[in-house]
Amino acid sequence: MRRATLGSLFLALLSISCFGQTDGWKRHTNNAGNFTALFPVDPQDSVNKSDNEIESHTLLAQQSPFIYTVIYTNMKGEQQVNEATYETFKNAVFKELPKCEVGTEAPPAPAIENYIGHWYRLNCDMTPNKVTVLGNLYWGKHHAYAVMVMYRSDLTEPAAGRSFLKSFAVLDQSK
Repeated sequence: MRRATLGSLFLALLSISCFGQTDGWKRHTNNAGNFTALFPVDPQDSVNKSDNEIESHTLLAQQSPFIYTVIYTNMKGEQQVNEATYETFKNAVFKELPKCEVGTEAPPAPAIENYIGHWYRLNCDMTPNKVTVLGNLYWGKHHAYAVMVMYRSDLTEPAAGRSFLKSFAVLDQSK
């Protein structure tokens, strides 16, 4: 009984500290990108690419020394959602992150229906610093996402990092 009470108290304290880490964070809804996520401040939106077939944006928010980002791509044509097309997408994303290696790969958190996704811990050499990137990649019929938190590897993982990743949701999962 005592162990159960202590366990419950520990879980309550843990959840309070996690909620405290994202107090004041704002839910950002991006209709054009078909997603919503919590950010510590209003994210800056920059266009990566825009043409008749594809549109890509990066939304970035910094709460020093941590960087929170959602990169989304909208594709006009319907894409196949299978492991082969996901692998092509993943390789293209990782190609943009030079000098990074996958430290850990796991199922995404959260999983999103009708999307293939994976969670990654990347170890990157961005001289003069080593950088850790935690994030989920998602591939769907018309949208692809890279949801990431980045920080110097000599720092402790931000408590709000997992909350940020788990706050990501697709507005219309059929797309």
